[in-house]
Amino acid sequence: MKIERTHDMALVVRIMSHPSIFPHIAEDGTDRPEPVDHPGFYWMLATDGGEPAGLFLVHARGAVCYEMHTMILPAFRGALASAAAQALLAWAFTELCCQKVVTSVPDYNRAALRFALANGMRQEGVNRASFLRRGQLIDQINLGITKKEWIPCQQQSQQ
Repeated sequence: MKIERTHDMALVVRIMSHPSIFPHIAEDGTDRPEPVDHPGFYWMLATDGGEPAGLFLVHARGAVCYEMHTMILPAFRGALASAAAQALLAWAFTELCCQKVVTSVPDYNRAALRFALANGMRQEGVNRASFLRRGQLIDQINLGITKKEWIPCQQQSQQ
């Protein structure tokens, strides 16, 4: 699995628009993805054998904390998605001098929550009634992983 920055917004839209992705990342009132190619947004393309497997959007929340959003295509979920997530964390912790990566998962998206936890993130709290879906305010689960927590995970997976 390879991770690299992309500025191909047509490809970003194509991945974000996938029917297994868009309904879970869009709040009510959002009809289609409108990503912005901005210097502060890192659109990180995951590829497997040259084939697009998904995307991560990474952006700064502060000097050492970055937020990530995960969008993996169905054919690459499971072990390949975990490999992509670990490659993304390796990139963030080395290339961005990042000390912490955080994400938020709407409460109904249990698969995304299991994925984040399986890839080393810890639940850190709940942002109550913060995501609008089908006219309902949904809680979001806040998760994070520090560089110090990630390094032991990497050492264990190499043994």
